[in-house]
Amino acid sequence: MVICFFGDSLTLGTGDAACLGWAGRVCVQALTRGRALTYYNLGVRRHSSADILARWREESGRRALPGAATRLVFSFGVADAVERDGRRNLPLAETVANADTLLGEALEAHEVLVVGPPPVASGELTARIREINRELGTVCARRGVGYFDMFGRLVSSGAYLADVAANDGIHPASAGYAEMAAHVADWPAWQEWVMV
Repeated sequence: MVICFFGDSLTLGTGDAACLGWAGRVCVQALTRGRALTYYNLGVRRHSSADILARWREESGRRALPGAATRLVFSFGVADAVERDGRRNLPLAETVANADTLLGEALEAHEVLVVGPPPVASGELTARIREINRELGTVCARRGVGYFDMFGRLVSSGAYLADVAANDGIHPASAGYAEMAAHVADWPAWQEWVMV
C-alpha cells in the first residue's frame, strides 16, 4: 500500500525536531506493527487547498506502484485561513469549493481520508480555522469520506496550545506533533487502513 499525505506545513511537520510531524509518526507506528506501506509526506509550507488541488493528481501518480493501492490523506485549512497583506489567503467559500472538487476527483480512483486543521495560538486565526473545520466536516460527510476533527481534539488541549505558543504560534514542536499523531492513530478509519 502507498499512502500519500497532502497538506501544508502542519502536515509536513514544520517545527518538529524529529522531522516526522504527525503523519510520519502514525506511519512509523504502523510500520513497527508490521504493516507494509510506502509513505510519502507531500506537505508543502504555505500551501492552500488551491495549491493542493493543482498538484495532487500528478504527485500521487508519480508515486503509484503497480499492483499496490494508493491511498490519499488530505489535511489543510490553516494556510487557507492565514491573512496576507490584510486579506484572508482564501475566502471560506473557495476553500469549501476546492475541498469538494478535490474529493470528487480523488474518489474516482483512490480511498481518501481527511484530517482537519488544528487550532493555533492566535484567537482570530483560530476562529477562521474553526469555520473551515466545520465546513470540511460537512463536505466530507456529503462525499462519504472519513473526516478527523483535529481541531475539536486540540482546541481544549492546554499542552498542545502551549507547545504551539512556545514555538512560532502556528506550528507545534515535537510534543505537539506527538499529541496529534496519538489522536490520529486512535481514529478507527485510520486503524482500518493500516490493519488491512
